[in-house]
Amino acid sequence: MKKIKLAILAILSGFMFSCSSDDGPTTSGELTGKWYYKEYLVAGETIPYDDHEVCGKDYIQFNADGTGLNVDVWSCTEDVAFFTYTRSGNNITVTSDGQSDTARITELSSTTLKVKVTYDFDGDGDDESVIEVFTKS
Repeated sequence: MKKIKLAILAILSGFMFSCSSDDGPTTSGELTGKWYYKEYLVAGETIPYDDHEVCGKDYIQFNADGTGLNVDVWSCTEDVAFFTYTRSGNNITVTSDGQSDTARITELSSTTLKVKVTYDFDGDGDDESVIEVFTKS
């Protein structure tokens, strides 16, 4: 009887510590807010975002009303591009100047946003799969 109890306890322990959908990155966080550019993940490489200035950081902001702005700090002046967006599940579609682009949210927590997009990252004429990483402070 003691062996059976130990076996049941071992099995239950295995279920408690087994992998579940909660073990991976979450995508159920809050999208609204100001997200600072951090890095790009391309072809297995991490490429730091290096366009920040001493006087400010570039960021993207999502507002609760479906509007947003992409801010590039240039010579200590903010260059602002406005956009609208919609979110459907893990997909986010951003529309600016009549052009729409869709990205897949791969991680969204209170401090990290990762979106997967496809575009010509390195300017060689071929599209790459890129994960853009943002942080919220």
